[in-house]
Amino acid sequence: MENWKNDFLTNKRYLEVTNGILYISDVVELLQQIPDNSIDLVVTDPPYNSSIEWDNKNDEWQFLWLEQIKRIMKEGASFYCFFAPMNMYNIEGWIRTNLTLKNVAVWYHPNLYAAGMSYGKDRWKSTWDVIFYAVKGSISKCTKNISTHAWRNWQRGFDVFYIPDERPKLHKAQKPLKLIMKLIDASSNEGDLVLDPFIGSGTTAVACERLGRKWIGIELEEKFCNIVKNRITGVNEDILRMSKLFNSETKKK
Repeated sequence: MENWKNDFLTNKRYLEVTNGILYISDVVELLQQIPDNSIDLVVTDPPYNSSIEWDNKNDEWQFLWLEQIKRIMKEGASFYCFFAPMNMYNIEGWIRTNLTLKNVAVWYHPNLYAAGMSYGKDRWKSTWDVIFYAVKGSISKCTKNISTHAWRNWQRGFDVFYIPDERPKLHKAQKPLKLIMKLIDASSNEGDLVLDPFIGSGTTAVACERLGRKWIGIELEEKFCNIVKNRITGVNEDILRMSKLFNSETKKK
C-alpha cells in the first residue's frame, strides 16, 4: 500500500519507490512540513559541528532540526543520532531535556582513514563516534527487548559496536550498512516509518528496503540524491531477483 505517502509533501521529491520517499531540500525547511506524530523511528548522522566545510554547523542550528524531530516523532518513537565525542555535550543536554535518553552508545572503528597518522600536535586520534539512543516519552513503542533481541540475532547485545568502516565510501560520513541495519531492526517493526533527515549516500534507505520498513530521507545535494537513487534501484532489483528465485524453488518442491 502506497497511500501512506499522501500524508507527506508532494513537491521536492527526488525519488519515490513503494517503501520510500527521497526529498532534495534544506533539512529544517522540509522537516517543518512533515505532519506531527508521524514517524516511528529516526536514524541519522548530522554534521558534527567541526571545522570541516561539510560538517561546519553549530548548536543553535542543531537545535532547529531537533525541535522539529521531536514534534514529528510519535509517542514512544525511537531516536538514534551519531555525533562527535568532543562536540556532543550540548546535544546530549538537549536530548536529556526533550526525550528520554536510554543509551550513549559507541561505534568503534579503528580502520578509519589515516588512522596511523597523528591527529594533531596535542591530541590522540579519535576512533569512535557517539550514538545517542533515546525515546519520545518514557517507553519505546517498539516492544522488543533490545539487548535480548540483539543477543539472539547477533550474539552481542552491548552498547559498543565494533564494526569496521566500509570501503570504498560513497560519502565521507557514510556509516556501515551492517550497523544501521542493527539499529533499525532492534527499534522498529516491519512496516514502520523510518526517517533519516541527513541521508547522505542512502544507507538508511538501503537498510529499510532490506528490512521491510518504509522510509523518508532528506538530502540537500543532488549528487548524493543520485547515489541514493542508484543504490535503491540496485537493492530492489536484488530483492525482486531473490523473490523470483525463491518462488521458483518453492514451485519445484
